[in-house]
Amino acid sequence: MQVDAVIVGDGPTGRLADRALRQLGLETVVVAPASPPGADPRTTALLPSSVDDLDRLGVDVRPRATALPDMVIETLGPFGLTAERFRASEVDAPYLALNLPIGDLSALMPVERRLEDRVVGIVHGTGLVTVVTEGGTRVRARLAIAADGKASPTREAARIRMWRQPLGLSALCAPVELAAPHDGLCIERYDDTGSITVIPVGSRDGSLISIAPTAEVERLAGAGIAAIEASARGRQPAYGAIRLTASPVVFPVSIGWAPSPARRRVVAVGDAAHVVPPIGAQGWNLAVRDIMALADVLAGTVRTGGDIGGSEALSRYTRRRRFELPGRLGAVGLLAGVATDGTLRGRLARQLGLGVLSRVSPIKHGLMRRGLA
Repeated sequence: MQVDAVIVGDGPTGRLADRALRQLGLETVVVAPASPPGADPRTTALLPSSVDDLDRLGVDVRPRATALPDMVIETLGPFGLTAERFRASEVDAPYLALNLPIGDLSALMPVERRLEDRVVGIVHGTGLVTVVTEGGTRVRARLAIAADGKASPTREAARIRMWRQPLGLSALCAPVELAAPHDGLCIERYDDTGSITVIPVGSRDGSLISIAPTAEVERLAGAGIAAIEASARGRQPAYGAIRLTASPVVFPVSIGWAPSPARRRVVAVGDAAHVVPPIGAQGWNLAVRDIMALADVLAGTVRTGGDIGGSEALSRYTRRRRFELPGRLGAVGLLAGVATDGTLRGRLARQLGLGVLSRVSPIKHGLMRRGLA
């Protein structure tokens, strides 16, 4: 089989890459194992800039998403509870984010051509790269896109180096049902344990994310669902009772990136190219920026009749992502460290920082605009 581009991975990142490249008139195929039965219970919060980018690709998430117009950040410290409300209207934005289930997001981006198989190798040739599958199929293309997640066998097969730093933290995530209506209000609390956030979904549902030192998360997960629900209710009292509607997922938190995400006709995007803690709604929003940057580079290459997998195109893409990513990753890593620092110094820093934002509007609004871009 031969196509212009082969996309490895059938999650939202792979599907968005497939859609973007097809809009450029390129022939594509998505290669991924058959999806396991059952819906993915996770959600993703899309920033306004990402929603605009999806609009340009003809993907309207609004009918399936929950708008988050306001967010409250709370922190417990030496001076008790400090809280600050962040309103989208303060920076003339329609919302802070749109939150929707990952399954719904994927369904909005159907794949036209798909090969259900697992990639086991990459063969580099003259003018082409060949993706080899477990079933023996060989897909030849001018460009291969690794969109197959943090472990990314495709990235590893292409020998794209990934720098990663464990943070000594883990995240516990679960879909929940709330006793009280959330009215679109997302509350993020920092306390002696770590951080806990409920991201609204629908009218009374939410996505629970708790980040803490790994030993604490493992202890809580091992205590059972009733203990998790009691802990969440105590740390997030505004929603009343919080009931888990599916088993929680626990995963280690790390930060990292591939400084050179493109090599020998293979480009790593999304989680295959960078990993961030689930703080600040950066995860899939960075993947959207990857795809839009790649599509912009390839659009110019297509217009001039160039090689979409050639060194010139891939170098241009690498330069663009290398310019933006370090600053964003550094900011998220710093936030994760401060957010989960249970020492007196850490608690005091959170309270003083939130107090500054409460009293100095230009700083607060500047950070908000930066975060929403």
